[in-house]
Amino acid sequence: MKRVCDGCRLAAHLRGMNDRCAFCRTTRPCGDASVLAMIQKRVNKGNVEAIYFLGEISYQGTHGLAKDVSRAIELWTEA
Repeated sequence: MKRVCDGCRLAAHLRGMNDRCAFCRTTRPCGDASVLAMIQKRVNKGNVEAIYFLGEISYQGTHGLAKDVSRAIELWTEA
């Protein structure tokens, strides 16, 4: 996942692009299923930040995932 600086986020906000990604201009996912689908797509491509993030949400049990500490550790190790 790409990171966008605060200045770029502010510029996008001032342009009224609150519902879009400041980096790629696509609409932001709404709902846990959409977020998980986006993250899984990036995980499948080997994106280290996405793998780490999936580990975080697995550990915390957020975004509709059941809490799974062992899976989180596997993902963190892979990242």
